[in-house]
Amino acid sequence: MRAAILEHFGEAPVPGEMQEPVPGPGEALVEVGMAALNPVDLRIATGTFYGARPELPYVVGSEGMGVVRASRRWPVGQRVRFGSARPGALAEIVTAPDDSLVAVPDAVSDPLAAGIGVAGMAAWCSLVAARLHEGERVLVLGATGAVGRLGVQAARLLGATRVVAAGRDAAALPSLVDLGAHATVVLDNRDAAALAEAIVEAAEGHLDVIIDPLWGEAALAGAMAAAPGARLVNLGDSAGVTMSLPSALLRSRHMEILGYTNMALPEAEQRSAIESLLHHASEGRLRLDHDVVALEEVRGAWVTQAGSPHAKVLLELKRV
Repeated sequence: MRAAILEHFGEAPVPGEMQEPVPGPGEALVEVGMAALNPVDLRIATGTFYGARPELPYVVGSEGMGVVRASRRWPVGQRVRFGSARPGALAEIVTAPDDSLVAVPDAVSDPLAAGIGVAGMAAWCSLVAARLHEGERVLVLGATGAVGRLGVQAARLLGATRVVAAGRDAAALPSLVDLGAHATVVLDNRDAAALAEAIVEAAEGHLDVIIDPLWGEAALAGAMAAAPGARLVNLGDSAGVTMSLPSALLRSRHMEILGYTNMALPEAEQRSAIESLLHHASEGRLRLDHDVVALEEVRGAWVTQAGSPHAKVLLELKRV
């Protein structure tokens, strides 16, 4: 079968051939239709990621969708979304634990089912971790990325009264208004204090929740714009691995800073989050901008993903 195989850490995967996996007890055999690329896949491929270091060579990819070919639990032909799979999501056939699969509603397209999981879980569950409730103001940093775009939509679904989308690409920010943002802020070369002032103005008040995949100066600006009792949830460090946070600022806001990773979520919570996301998607309440390319174009797709695209990068596994 065809697969996208990483042969050396620090390089892009290449199309290759390998044997089909054999399902073990409690596993389903899934014929993959589409699989997604995520920032975590690129991190793992460096060989230095804190959460995983697979043995080389390995098949890349951490999520996808397909059709069940064999299972003791699922009917043959059932469309499913999968996360953890052997040998990796970017293969024509994978095995996955029966209990980890989630049925895909008929109204959900293949691209949405394949790509909503990792980014959607990060967005949805970070807002849940922040204990967002109705009437609160939310800032979504890195809003033009996949997590940010879904985060804006999720914040509205979870009851935020005012959602501010902030990102570095000024040209991409207006599209966030169509997804539910009330206002946008460009993360430019202004210092943190000036950015905080712009954020408070856009939010029409101080923030209750900050969703932050960036860290660095942008996260500091978010903290400066926070209301007493605010919660900042950090998901990543794409804008900086360190931040100089004054103790007085943290104490005066009585603010919580929480670290979040999908990897720490129990499987039952992951499955519940995916089910919620797919339900909202089936009702037309969640959108996922995406680009689909063939498996043979995985090298180019890898480069695109490394450039922080504004659309989900998906690879087609079905033979045409």
